[in-house]
Amino acid sequence: MNKTIFFSQGATLIELIISIVIISIAVMGVSSLFVTTTRSSADPMIRAQQLAIAQSYMDEIMMQAYTPIANFSATGSCTSGSPIDSNRIQYNDVDDYNGLSDSSALDQNGCAIASLSNYSVAVTVTLCSTCGTKLNASAAKKIVVNVSHSSQGALPMTAYRTNY
Repeated sequence: MNKTIFFSQGATLIELIISIVIISIAVMGVSSLFVTTTRSSADPMIRAQQLAIAQSYMDEIMMQAYTPIANFSATGSCTSGSPIDSNRIQYNDVDDYNGLSDSSALDQNGCAIASLSNYSVAVTVTLCSTCGTKLNASAAKKIVVNVSHSSQGALPMTAYRTNY
């Protein structure tokens, strides 16, 4: 008589349940990583747009005259509608921008840029009181442009304008 021993060649129900639980935990960990990465993937684009808006405003301000000049009468035109800030086209010196507060990014004519409506811009211009000995405080103005986004904090850009 030949005795044959039969060994089970499969997995039990308990082993299957334990493996499903372990695989489920691993998949949840990986999927949460994907969700976090996807959620924050727009942040660099928003930061780059904030920087571009701040640079645009700063370039516009830095090209103006240092000393105050009487504003001239001018009107801007927009491709759609009238300017939001009708006085913006009249800005002709650095001091005119002090206190500028735009609830949306505007162009140099004061017209809204539709695709940048989630950004707000605030500008301050002050005499430089912390320039030290390198710059004469009476001959330098500190310009700070803060650009904020509805889902992110403010991005400040600072420049100094001298009377040259």
